[in-house]
Amino acid sequence: MYKQFSFVNFCVPCVAILLAVCLEYTGLDVWLSRHFYDSERGVWPYKTHWLTEDLLHDGGRTLVITLAIVLLCLLVGSFFRPGLKPYRLDLAFVLVAGLSGPAIIGGLKALTHIYSPWDLLIFGGNQPYIRIFDHVRVHAPVGHAFPAGHASGGVAWFSVFFALRRRGIPWYPASLLLPLLLGFVFGLAQQARGAHFLSHDLVTLATCWMCSVVWMRLLYSNTHDPEITGSVKPVIAKHRCKD
Repeated sequence: MYKQFSFVNFCVPCVAILLAVCLEYTGLDVWLSRHFYDSERGVWPYKTHWLTEDLLHDGGRTLVITLAIVLLCLLVGSFFRPGLKPYRLDLAFVLVAGLSGPAIIGGLKALTHIYSPWDLLIFGGNQPYIRIFDHVRVHAPVGHAFPAGHASGGVAWFSVFFALRRRGIPWYPASLLLPLLLGFVFGLAQQARGAHFLSHDLVTLATCWMCSVVWMRLLYSNTHDPEITGSVKPVIAKHRCKD
């Protein structure tokens, strides 16, 4: 069995979902968002701020699209450049797993009835505060806020971590820094704007992580795992020496 289906791989999304539920039902979600809301003026000061909207939201989206295009070019190039051919499957995995997370989240946003903080009555909006397991009234409008879409552009690159881990690259744990940093910055920017609660970002993290786990199994099911292959040989050789 491949290592990508280890206990840790399923533990990460489970912990993220559990934290998200706790944030919602303990009131910490709302408490954190109040720090970005100006109750006296009834506005979100960072909603249209150049840092959060222009740089981190619009600029961040451009960055993610650029990274995806670069990966696509490398994948196409692997059919013409012999030096890239050994990495073709890895490039395909990183791209497909990376794009499927935001795609799934986009679909969920069009179905769920959880609203952005700026839409809520408690923050001067006109919609009720609905949590993950709360009852939704009939014909309630779709929230378009859950899970968090912008943060998915960062944590979608968990796929890089999984690809490097499979190849047994010694510094593969460091590759978690990129998706975690981008996801944190993008998520915090949207929280400051009033677009999302922290729990929305945690569900996004869990979704993108599981996309990498599933695609790892689908794409590499008929290939040898370098990690496992590389770790078994020395053990066998050692036993033979004793015999």
